[in-house]
Amino acid sequence: MNMPSIHSSSGRIGRRFPLFPAGRLSFSLALLAVLCLLGFPSPLFASETGSHAGIGTQTVNVLVINFDPVLKTRQNLKLHQYLKWSDPWQLTEKMIEDARTCSGGYVDYRVVEKIEHDGFTTFRNGFTYTEEAFLEMWEKDRKKADKGMTSFKWLFQKFNLAAKIKALDLREIWLWGAPYMQWDELHWKTPGDKVPYPTDNPWFYRPYDIPDVGRTVWIMGWNYERGEGEMLESYCHRIESVLALTVGQGVWDPKRHSNAWNRFTRVDKDFPGESEVGSVHYAPNSRSDYDWSNTNSVWTYADDWLTYPSLPRQKKLLNAASGGWKGITGHHLWWMKHLPRSPGVTDGFYNNWWHYIVNYDEAIRKLPPPGATFEKARRAMYADSP
Repeated sequence: MNMPSIHSSSGRIGRRFPLFPAGRLSFSLALLAVLCLLGFPSPLFASETGSHAGIGTQTVNVLVINFDPVLKTRQNLKLHQYLKWSDPWQLTEKMIEDARTCSGGYVDYRVVEKIEHDGFTTFRNGFTYTEEAFLEMWEKDRKKADKGMTSFKWLFQKFNLAAKIKALDLREIWLWGAPYMQWDELHWKTPGDKVPYPTDNPWFYRPYDIPDVGRTVWIMGWNYERGEGEMLESYCHRIESVLALTVGQGVWDPKRHSNAWNRFTRVDKDFPGESEVGSVHYAPNSRSDYDWSNTNSVWTYADDWLTYPSLPRQKKLLNAASGGWKGITGHHLWWMKHLPRSPGVTDGFYNNWWHYIVNYDEAIRKLPPPGATFEKARRAMYADSP
């Protein structure tokens, strides 16, 4: 499966100074009343609606490792520079900004350590590229790329990550690298591999060979050959994974289930005239995966989710342009901004779903999901998975 924003790009929410000069207040209020009767939203209340006051801020410490070897045979340029790819540190800042803005200021990522690694990763099979081997593969025959996967056991040992997680109170590790450095787009490890609900979908929980450090750790795997949109896509799949295992109660099938997560991801293709927000691959009007710029208009309840748990059931006729979800980056930002982020609890789950996304351990400890068993995941992407 798968927002026009009222937040500023800086992520600062709500203004404290008067919107109108005092001498024009009565005229302005009268004008606002007329506009509201005509169906236009009032700017007096837009910032308060968007700010979701009361959810607070969650500081999340992150360590970033950039695998970006200096190419001795290519004028001593870094790999991303030589191949004219994206700057990983600029994308890191975009990710921080996007998460803060889309969460209404709740997510406050702090990069507490940056590591520039002049080299390649080591795979679980022991293979490590040299500069010459990587460039020959990339420039001559990519079918010869090693089929292994980066070893997280090696990663933790190489960079002393278990100690750093404890000393720096890390919750996340962000990796940047090139194609064929062979990691997944997201990985996460919970203590004892325990998840709230059993699931038949192995892609929800992806621990691979990440060592158990007694707390949940997220490892994002990004590719500086790509841009902001692809970075956000990986992050949004992470969101889908954790919400399917919490709010979705281990099941993601909107055709057969109607809990809040499964309702949120309904699309017009499956529910004609009754779509909601959709998923990362599917906007409300998409007819296939990645169809984010479809100009076909559909009736959707997508904007209802901006006021969750209040769902007024007010349909709007929207398409990619009028709905605000055009293109990969536009869609993913729109989708993230529609994730519920209000105070309180509904049906045993936080109304602010960002709790589960960036504050997972505390969220499930303070409010255990209803009926959760917290057994070891039977279906997951373990290192020995076929």
